Amino acid sequence: MFIEIEDLKQEPLHVHHVYPIGEIQFLHEDAVLSQPVRTDFVLTHKDRDLRIGGTVETAIRFKCSRCVKEYSRPFSTSFDLCYLPQPDWKNRDDEIELKYEDMEVGYYDGIHLDVDLMVLEQIELAMPMKFVCREECKGLCYVCGADLNEGTCPCKKEDTDSRLAVLLEFRKKMDKS
Repeated sequence: MFIEIEDLKQEPLHVHHVYPIGEIQFLHEDAVLSQPVRTDFVLTHKDRDLRIGGTVETAIRFKCSRCVKEYSRPFSTSFDLCYLPQPDWKNRDDEIELKYEDMEVGYYDGIHLDVDLMVLEQIELAMPMKFVCREECKGLCYVCGADLNEGTCPCKKEDTDSRLAVLLEFRKKMDKS
């Protein structure tokens, strides 16, 4: 979905759009969208400078990073963005120094705004780095792979620091002699 900048009127533009599953190109190795993506935002502008504030809601299906079970969770994020027309740089190979305030600005081609790309970007930015089914998840046993959320495993675990393994081997040799 594109918004043509030339067609904008002075009053704010209210947009409510629902993307069916598969319409938005969400590609993530650890997660998939399990519900349609609902977006609701208000676009205001001054000439070609755009200000967009709103929300994105959906559900994401993922595998827990600790116990590897599959879960689906509601997902919601709000945003307040500023877009400016892409500057016309004379030489594209020149390095451009960005200031801190430039990091909060997005750029568009000056003709139309790609709403699909904006929504996808907001989902990607708000997703956690690691998906966890719940904070108390104990994960899997590192020896036998049993799910520790379902109970303890029969493995005998030695709580030794791998950095001290060399000293343990030295001690065993000393005990033998």
